[in-house]
This record gives sequence, C-alpha cells and structure tokens, in this order.
Amino acid sequence: MGVSLLLSFLVTSLYVYSLKVEFSSDYTSYAVTHKGTSLFSGEGQIAAFVDGKWHAQSTTLKRNSAKKIEGTDPGLGHYSGTEINWSTGKTTLITRAKTYASGYDVSFEYSFPDGASGTSTVEHAGTNRDEVIVNFPAFTTVKFPNELSWEGSFVGARTSASKGPTGGPTVFFDRSDLQLVVVGSALNNFKSSSAGPGKTWNGKDAWVPGTSGTIRKLPNGFKQTFLLHMGTQPGITNAIAEWGELLQTVYQTKKIPDITLQKIGYQTDNGAMYCFCQGNCTKTLLDEMDYLRSIGVPMGYLSFQGSGASKFEGSNGNAPWCVHTWGPDGGLGGNYPVNLKDFQKALGLPLQLYAPYFCPGSIYFDSKSNWTAASANTSLEGCNNFGFDDVTSSQSRAFYDWFFAKGVDVGMVSFEPDFMNQNYNCVPEFIHDTVSSMKWMHGMADAALAKDLTVQWCYATPTDVLASLDMPAVTNFRVSRDFCYGNSWNVGVSSLLVWALGSYPSKDTLWTTTNKHTAIPGCNWSPDHEIPAAELHVVIALMTTGPVGISDSIGQTNAVLIKRTITGDGTLLKPSKALTSVDSAVAGSSNAPSGFVYSSYSGESKSDVLAYYFVSFKLKKSWDVGKNDFWPPIKGSNLIYRRFLPHSCENNTAATNCITHTTASDSIFKAPKSDFTNTTGGTDLAPAVTTVWPLCTGGWTLLGDLSKYVALSTLRFRDVKCTSSGVSATITGTPREIVPVTLLQPKKGAPNSNVFVLDVVIPSSGSAKISFPQ
Repeated sequence: MGVSLLLSFLVTSLYVYSLKVEFSSDYTSYAVTHKGTSLFSGEGQIAAFVDGKWHAQSTTLKRNSAKKIEGTDPGLGHYSGTEINWSTGKTTLITRAKTYASGYDVSFEYSFPDGASGTSTVEHAGTNRDEVIVNFPAFTTVKFPNELSWEGSFVGARTSASKGPTGGPTVFFDRSDLQLVVVGSALNNFKSSSAGPGKTWNGKDAWVPGTSGTIRKLPNGFKQTFLLHMGTQPGITNAIAEWGELLQTVYQTKKIPDITLQKIGYQTDNGAMYCFCQGNCTKTLLDEMDYLRSIGVPMGYLSFQGSGASKFEGSNGNAPWCVHTWGPDGGLGGNYPVNLKDFQKALGLPLQLYAPYFCPGSIYFDSKSNWTAASANTSLEGCNNFGFDDVTSSQSRAFYDWFFAKGVDVGMVSFEPDFMNQNYNCVPEFIHDTVSSMKWMHGMADAALAKDLTVQWCYATPTDVLASLDMPAVTNFRVSRDFCYGNSWNVGVSSLLVWALGSYPSKDTLWTTTNKHTAIPGCNWSPDHEIPAAELHVVIALMTTGPVGISDSIGQTNAVLIKRTITGDGTLLKPSKALTSVDSAVAGSSNAPSGFVYSSYSGESKSDVLAYYFVSFKLKKSWDVGKNDFWPPIKGSNLIYRRFLPHSCENNTAATNCITHTTASDSIFKAPKSDFTNTTGGTDLAPAVTTVWPLCTGGWTLLGDLSKYVALSTLRFRDVKCTSSGVSATITGTPREIVPVTLLQPKKGAPNSNVFVLDVVIPSSGSAKISFPQ
C-alpha cells in the first residue's frame, strides 16, 4: 500500500471510529456521534437573534449554500467539516461544524462576516440574561444522564449544566460508567459567552451555549466557537485534564513565577486576626513578623488587605470594600501611623495589595483625575448592593500602568482585585459589547506583566478563568468562600477547573489554632475554627497549590503544623497537581464516599508519578479507595501506603511497622471513618492524610521526607530515578538545612523490607545527591 493511500485509509478509519459531527441530507438536523452512536443531537434548531427578533430555519433564516471544508486549527490539528451560509435578508451568518483528526474533538462555530445589530434578547425580547444570540449548537437530545458544571463566584461547582454569562464548561457523563466522558465549553470570546438558558429559542429543553443575549451589536467578523472533547481514557478528572491541556495549547498558556505561590505568607484578609486591627497596627504587624521568625516560620510576603490597607467605604449604596484611597496614596487610616513605603521597608517583605474596585467619588475618578469611570449599574440583576467605579476599557492599560507604578514604589509584587463576578456583570460597558470586558481585563493583566507583578482574581467566575488563558500574570483564583464564614475547605470540584486551565486554585486565609476563640467582626464562629480543623485548613491550602496565607495573632501560631508545609526558608513543599475531589465523589456514583475525599500526586510528569496523596474528612463511614480514583492512572500493580503520622518510621526497623503493602485493585486502602463525637468542636473535620507510593523495582523505594505532608514534593526531590538496581535523587533546600530522608531497603534478600533514614545536610550549593545502594 502506498504512503498516501495508507494515510488516507488511516484518516478515514479514524473518522469512522471517532467522535464526529454528522448532518442530515437537508441540514435540518445534526448529531455528534461516537462509533455510530449519537451522543448529542439537535433538530431544526439553528437560529439567530438579529434585527430585534429570532430568525430560524423554519421561519426566516435562509440557507444559501452548504459545502465541505477542511483545514488546520492551531492546537487542535487537522479537521474536516461542513460550512453553511445563512442569511436573514439583512444579516449573513456562517456556521461551521468540524471533526478533528484527533478522533476525540469536534467544534461548532458561527461567525457574522458583516456583523449584526439588534442582537440583545434582553432589550428586544425581554428575556433574562441567560439567553443567547445564536442556537448552534443546540442539543435537544443528550445521551448522558449526568452533568457537572461551574457557575458564579469562586468558580462554584454544580451537579447540572450551568446557565448564563457566569456559567462555564459542562461535563457530560454517566455516573454508573465513566468510560465515556465529554467536556463542552466555549473556545474563544469567553467573556461574551453564555452557558445558555437551558432551552432553545422556541422553548425546548437543550444544552445551548452561545453569545450572551446582553450584547447589543456584533462587530464585523465576530466569531464564537464551542468545543466538545471526549476523554481518551475513562474518568472525569482525565477528560477535564485533557480538555484543559488542549485549551492551554491553543492559547500557549504559561504563567510567570509568583512569590505568593512559592513562599508561605501572612494575610490580613476577611477573617484574619488583624483584618480589623486596632491600636498601633504598624507595630503590631512588625511584631507579628518578628514572632513568626522567632518560631522558625519565616514569611515570604505580607498580603495587606484589611481595613488599614486602604480607605474603604461600603455604605450609602457603595459596594463592599470599595477603595476610596488606596494604601500607596496614603489611605492607611489612623491605626497605621507609618506610611506604606516606610512600613514595607521596616517589614523587609514584599507586599500583595488589594483593590476590588473604586468607590463612587473616589480620588481616582473625581474632577481632578485624568481617568474616566466605567460605573456599575445597581439596577442590573444581582447588582443592587454594588455601586462602584472601574476604569473604562479604553483607558485600562494606561490606568493600571500608572496605578501599579504606585504599588511597585511601596514594594508591591502581587495585586488582588476582588468581586470579579460583579466587575463584569454590573458594568453596562462590559456586558453590552464583545470587546470591552476583555480589553479591561487585559489592561490590568498586561500592565502587571510589564512590571513583573502577579495577580490573583478573587470572586471570579468560570469565564474569568478561561479568559486568563493568555494572561501570564494572572496566576491564581480563589475557589473557596472567606475563612470568616466557614466551609472554606470545600474546594475539591472548583479546583478541578482552575487546575485544568493552567492556573492555581486558592483557598482563603486560615488559623493554625483557635486564637483564644477571638471573635472577628462580622464573622461566624464555626467548627472549622476549632483545633481539629486547623490541620485540615493547612493541608488543603498547601495542596491546592495556591497561596498559603496564615493569619493568627501574635503568640498563637502552631509552628509544628506550618513546618510540615515548608523548607527552612519558607518555601512551600507542594504536590504537582492541585488537590481535587476523586472521581467517585464528583460523579456521585453508587459507591461515592459519604464525605470528602480529595487527591493529588507528586511527579515530574503525569507519566512519572512518585507518590499519590489523599485527604479525607467528614466521612460517615470508611471508604475503599480504588484504582479508578487515582489520577494519573496507576502504572504497575505493587504499591505501599501510609497515614501521615510523624516519627512512625524509625530507622532500621521493619518496613511493615511503617507502611502497608497493597496492590492496584478496587480496594487499595480504606479512607477511615471520621470522628463524629463532637462535630461542634470540629472533630469530623480532622483530616486523614494518606500517601501511596508505587514500589521501585530495584528493591529500594524512596519515601521522601515523612515529616512533611507532601513527602516527595518535586520542589524538594528532583531527578528521582528508580532503576532495576536501586534509587537516586537530588535533594534541594536551604544551606545547612537538615532533611530527614526515608527509604525502604532490602534486608536478608527481601526487597523494600527495612526502613532506612538518612539525615541529608544541604550544602552551600543548595542541593545534594543521594544514590542507593551506595
């Protein structure tokens, strides 16, 4: 067989047995099929809202032509498909359905070569904000009985398809069988997209994402694309990870280094002990840093967000925490007698500063200012308490260049805007056209990048996370509610989306003790402010891979807990993936845990796993953790596991006193039942941290530093080699730092049967190599 004929045969075979789009002969229906089975289908639903009304195939949307197309899309590869040219008399609409040669991806795209007017369904048809302008795709029949999606603030997860402009990707699956999982999402124009109303233009139940019905006019050449990706392997986590990798490839996602992700920090956020500091707060925070250094917990930065960090206003119709005068401009207040620049110099630490938006009448948009405000409209849905000003999109880059220069001058290295949900949905300029919101966001992100600053977007929606794919300075997103109000440990599914899209999920600030049960103004005392939950907050904050920001009062930090997360210089020892809910929990399957089970891993790549980590809590009964809840998938069959218990692996003792041997099966280990004897005291929140290691074949297995929650963090253990003869690694740290390294060694011919502990002293170079047998 010739090469060209062979390639043609392979491509044809791939299309026959892959995910693909098919149209009926008269183009009145279409379906996404897999191996001859229809997974999604729509009948006669192609429609567009232009010139103030709906135009559909069955009414005034005229099909002018249809043709086959092929080509290549960056990051997605070669495709073949169908292009149809439509018109309403005044407006031209082009739809394209593409089947990619990968065999696992299809896309639906529409464009308006000459633009379109009268497109706002909200203004012309009186619909709610969930409506979309175009119905393509509009799947009225979906094979999958179960859905997972994200919507609203803090990238909130939900067990059904999301809706509207705060909605995001949707995962389609059958919880009884996760062999086939499909992820559907927008592929471009993220801030103009809507997850849809859940119904077609004529009222049929459907998954129908599209361009938001708040948009009044579409510019020439406007294009909106939606992607469906089917996982190449079973499982929800796997499908989402692959989908995220595709989008990161399309947008060439790469985030810049961020000290708030690298070092432990101190926060004054809502719920922190010094959020509402009284007295001489400059001295209080300086004393706090001295105290933390004295107990061996050096801070890498101060996240300065509380009531002293800027002059805030939140009454008289103004939005909560709106900035009247930013800290660098002297808005610290009477409790901070030292100006911010001198305070930062005395502190000796870089700052993360906070400004969610600006109060009406702030100095930044008054009559003396050079800047023009894009003001919120409190009559919009969900905006009645949000009267604030942003800078207009056309001035965003120049404004943030100017604004960030003030921050850099006082030692700012990171910036946090808040209420990102409202920053979009409450500003008419941003919701009425297709470009302003992205221009505003890029103005901030690009100005930060130019000054080597990083940005955390808080209170953000899924479309914010998607929009940040090509913004290197936007590194992390809050996925929890405020520590102030409790339950900030509930991050397992929200983290899944943020991680998949190349950013870092962030859990809010935390206490490491009860801080003498001090009441913080406006905060709820809850069981997760009690001692058993302190460890849970520390573990989850570390393993989300986002910032770890403590906020105890002077003399109240549990140094033992914190030292389990850091090196001697405060570098965070994180896993390689954000902590996320295991698939059984996400799917809600019949064998789902009766509480929370999160997982992560360490490894230079997902094909080279050094260890898996599981965190369980609030389990009403023990739960079998099986191979299908490991990601990446387990290679090999021989494993060992261990609950986190410091000092339980003594040197030169039998390995069976320290670890348990097991095999890759439906029951690898049991996540233990939680202690429910005193739930008001948080006993059910005490975490069980279990580490699972693949056994090395050479008789030696590296367990790592068992005094840390992440025993084999690749930030500590690099170039780990497991060979047929032994094991080797490079260990990094602070010069003169002593790292206790635990291995399993052969004894009397039995591989991995004895515990061997070696104290490695880090030399001045910052790294040391070990190799066994020596």
